[in-house]
Amino acid sequence: LIVEDIVDSGNTMNRLHAYLNTLEAKSVTDVCLLVKRTPRSSGYRPCFAGFEIPDDFVVGYALDYNEYFRDLHHICVLNKAGLECFAVPEGSDNHAQEAKAF
Repeated sequence: LIVEDIVDSGNTMNRLHAYLNTLEAKSVTDVCLLVKRTPRSSGYRPCFAGFEIPDDFVVGYALDYNEYFRDLHHICVLNKAGLECFAVPEGSDNHAQEAKAF
């Protein structure tokens, strides 16, 4: 049983299924909380999905953006202002910076 938080293009899950098949698993079942509707989709569909969502950047409920928002008790879209405010400056490897005033 594979439990995944979010499927974007599905490429990773396709590769994982291919790998597990080389191990001769008797069966592989997967469940995913969120599946994005995106033009980048490989066509992969989990056996069970909680919600289909638009092709937007989502945070909350353990999904983060640069180490922020993971602890939200809901899932929401991070808008352009939020993406800019909590962005990590190019060339920086410090993901725990203080965010600018939002």
